Amino acid sequence: MQPINVIWLQGQGCTGDTVALISAENPSLVDVITGVLPEVSGINIAFHPTIMAPWGEKALGPLEAAKEGKLDPFVVVLEGAVPDEKIAQKTGGYFCGIGDMHGKIVTVTEVLNDLKGKAAAMVAIGTCAAYGGIAAGKPNPTGAMGLGAFLGKDYKSTLGLPVINVPGCPTPGDSTLKALAYLVLVARGAAAVPAMDEFNRPKFLYGELAHHICPRAGYLAEGKFSHHFGEPYCMGLLGCKGPIAYCRVPKYGFSGGFGGCPSTGSPCIGCTEPGFPDAPFSPFLKKSPVKSWVVEGILDNIGKVKATASRFHKRSI
Repeated sequence: MQPINVIWLQGQGCTGDTVALISAENPSLVDVITGVLPEVSGINIAFHPTIMAPWGEKALGPLEAAKEGKLDPFVVVLEGAVPDEKIAQKTGGYFCGIGDMHGKIVTVTEVLNDLKGKAAAMVAIGTCAAYGGIAAGKPNPTGAMGLGAFLGKDYKSTLGLPVINVPGCPTPGDSTLKALAYLVLVARGAAAVPAMDEFNRPKFLYGELAHHICPRAGYLAEGKFSHHFGEPYCMGLLGCKGPIAYCRVPKYGFSGGFGGCPSTGSPCIGCTEPGFPDAPFSPFLKKSPVKSWVVEGILDNIGKVKATASRFHKRSI
């Protein structure tokens, strides 16, 4: 199969998504790179500032090659937010440099502009890359934004795809690799474009509310809430944002089936959602908006009444 190159750029971020990527297990990064999975073999990480061996100007060679069309087809992955360099230029500086070429700083903004019209897909990994995230939190002095906002709502890659958002703070490595593997299949004509939600998140990764798949959900149905950290019940009174956040971690864990906020005693803080970390997702331990709980309570009671009423009708088996 035709090799597909991956150009992984890092904007304003903490590299947490890369750390999570390295810890992925199903599949692992090694599985993908070495071609253990035949359907997604032939993936070459042409550029990744954290894990690649080259340094200096030589390290930026793949970016020049991609710009010249020598790495087609390639997928651009962004980790971290995109700053508004015009703000920094007012004082003669820059916000996010990724290297220097011929004595000149190369910014992530320049590279994105160079490659946006040539990439088979543009993928935002992590909430900072998807929506601005922590870097864009108020007062946002650098004008940080997500990749989609930077490229514009009408952007389409050479495959006709919008920016694909795979948010999280950080995004589980398993989710990152599943999303990239799926896009490789799309690029090779072996799979249809995945169904997306309104925020361009693949539904197979972000189709369920954290609240609905939480391992503590059964306690909510019984009306049992944790009032102190360390208690095993629903964490709605301790600031859980599960009712307003779409995330698969409560059910599938963070890595290898383990970890995840409610599984390890922390309320969900809604890190996969646009607007994070500002309100209504902060303060992190503030209760989520009352509307979500009112709707939850109404639907819960309606469901219980219907279930109870159905007990009076005999069913033939």
